[in-house]
Amino acid sequence: MAQLIKLQDYITRYEADIYRYPNQYIRLKKQQWKTYEQMLRNPVDTQSSSHIARLEDTTPSKEGKLISLMKSFKKKDQEEELFTGKLVTTEANHDEEWELPSITGNKTPEERKQQFLDSILPLQLKWASSTIREMSYLQKNYKRENLLKYFLQRFPDTFFVMYKPIFLVKQAPVELEIILITPNEIMALFYMEEQEESVVLGNNDRFWSIREKEKERKIVNPTISLNRMGSIIKNILPLYDVSLPVTKILLHPKGYIDITDGPTDVQVVDKRTYEKWFEKMRANKLPLKHTQLKAAGALLSHCQSTYIDRPEWQ
Repeated sequence: MAQLIKLQDYITRYEADIYRYPNQYIRLKKQQWKTYEQMLRNPVDTQSSSHIARLEDTTPSKEGKLISLMKSFKKKDQEEELFTGKLVTTEANHDEEWELPSITGNKTPEERKQQFLDSILPLQLKWASSTIREMSYLQKNYKRENLLKYFLQRFPDTFFVMYKPIFLVKQAPVELEIILITPNEIMALFYMEEQEESVVLGNNDRFWSIREKEKERKIVNPTISLNRMGSIIKNILPLYDVSLPVTKILLHPKGYIDITDGPTDVQVVDKRTYEKWFEKMRANKLPLKHTQLKAAGALLSHCQSTYIDRPEWQ
């Protein structure tokens, strides 16, 4: 499941520390998946063992009292770190918690997997709209936005997603489309949410045509947006001595794209080539790279963020 490092102009955990949270996310997801698999294999045993653990925690014994005392000292130290602005364990642990799906009903393995992926989404949205001290007001529709879920749930953990980020270009806000930062390249993506079997006819003109069944309509040439994205990314990377290839991709999984006399540096992925492209993306097993993290940090530093202090800091 890809990592949402930027959502429009929301403050994000990743811009606070791009070198910490990607590995923390991957580690947390693996731990939760392991727990979920154990729940699927032994739902009764898992519930029993957790119940026993809770009973043991509340058992009044000398050992229990000692552990409780140690926890109180640890909590005090963590609260002092929170006050002084150091690494905050209490806040991080609180934000790492999410509720795993219940093991009820007859569901296929694929449905169970989808349940698990859906359970991670609230945590991702929280990380993409808050830091230790700040928060942005998250629009509820993002929890149900299919395009966002597609990019988060269908690609590897080592992919970073910038979803319609707002960049500051010469102090002016510019909203882009979708940026995927992988271990070996940066992809500027324009996803065409057109009807099934629609045909997109393109060229170098400002407007393109779309044929849907018996209708035809005009849209603004999407390569204009792709060229703008590519230009902004390529102008930022050299400022931080980052060298990663930038690929511009026009994506239309449900239909077809036919371009005559159009741009040659845009990769077209439509219904004819989508499966091959998608499997190639899914097969990317490269680990997180330092250059990738550095590139993500560079791009995040040029994004606009709108936020307020968290209530507990006000």
